[in-house]
Amino acid sequence: MADIAHRVHVALGGRAYDILIGDQLLDMAGPILAERFPGRRYGIITDDNVAKAQLPRLLASLDAAGLAHSEIVLPAGEATKSWPLLGQAVEGILTARLERGDLIIALGGGVIGDLAGFAAAIVRRGMGFVQMPASLLAQVDSSVGGKTGVNSPFGKNLIGSFHQPQLVLADLSALDALDARQFAAGYAEVVKYGLIDDEEFFSGSKPIRLRSLPAARPGARRLLAAVPTRRGW
Repeated sequence: MADIAHRVHVALGGRAYDILIGDQLLDMAGPILAERFPGRRYGIITDDNVAKAQLPRLLASLDAAGLAHSEIVLPAGEATKSWPLLGQAVEGILTARLERGDLIIALGGGVIGDLAGFAAAIVRRGMGFVQMPASLLAQVDSSVGGKTGVNSPFGKNLIGSFHQPQLVLADLSALDALDARQFAAGYAEVVKYGLIDDEEFFSGSKPIRLRSLPAARPGARRLLAAVPTRRGW
């Protein structure tokens, strides 16, 4: 059963949305989506790494809730944030015959979140989307704020738009699938928030050793749950 430890409302008028933070949220995504967005169909955009680790949980939940869905699996890595792969995602959405009132699900790290959000922004002149960040860095940073886009030969993130999600599901249990490098990258971002503006928050950010990440994960989960409040989301 999902444990929604925190619910944070991002007040943006007509573009407002909730961030749900807790364990096993992917396993309860179907009922959550069915209640909040009745009658929608879903296009899931993910990468091949996350598809192996997390996609089966999400599909089982959507199927159990009777929600229609299609999947678009892209290669993992920064190179995916490109025109060709954006085009592949867009064509996949259109091939699935998703309409403007349906929703795109971004299941992955920052690359997938940025690309899927941008695809949602431009297909049918704007579709809604749901962020389901599967990395610690995406959960504390890129999944919130509406920055979407792809890279250009002239630089990173030069092509894109601001397109707010309609919901963010930050499943803390997804962190268990991260390797040491991915986990450390996200944890560094968490600690940075304290260094910038919150001494009390920083003091609770304990040093971690990459060889002892299983022991560090519970503390990192507690810190993650506190990030939205500290950042003023």
